[in-house]
Amino acid sequence: MPRFSLEDLVDGSQYIVHGRVIHTWTGWDAKHLYLWTHHEIAVVDALRGAPGVRVTVSEPGGSLDGVHQSFSGALPFSPGEEVVVFLYRTPIGFLRAAGGVQGKFTIDAAGYAHAQMAGAEVVDNPRTRHGTALASLDALDVREFKRLVRGASARRPAPATSRGGPE
Repeated sequence: MPRFSLEDLVDGSQYIVHGRVIHTWTGWDAKHLYLWTHHEIAVVDALRGAPGVRVTVSEPGGSLDGVHQSFSGALPFSPGEEVVVFLYRTPIGFLRAAGGVQGKFTIDAAGYAHAQMAGAEVVDNPRTRHGTALASLDALDVREFKRLVRGASARRPAPATSRGGPE
């Protein structure tokens, strides 16, 4: 996948939320072709947009009814996990992490943000604008991290339709 900067993630995100995963479940899409695993997040702080007090992040794949589907780039979430996630709306209406694995940061017990890029293969892409490297955000205090995200978001208009990545 192409390497994203903070600005790229902001540009592709309708919502950016800081919250805690409270519930996870798997279900079929409307056409009963693909499984999606849904993660309900209690919003602590909306950094972009007004998603409400809870938001559901959906990632393709999962196990249900004796069927298992997995998709490259789908992100895991765990109940109790504290995250900051950059979200775009898919063509079928689900909210998904923009930039794949690059669009999710976990917050540790000490209050530091961590990029979730272990094992991700990202490559530089000439179409990707230069900006704030995501690696430079790793291990920042969550308050500083959110200050940088809010600043980037304030300087860049929210997309009319998000373009967080391929379906």
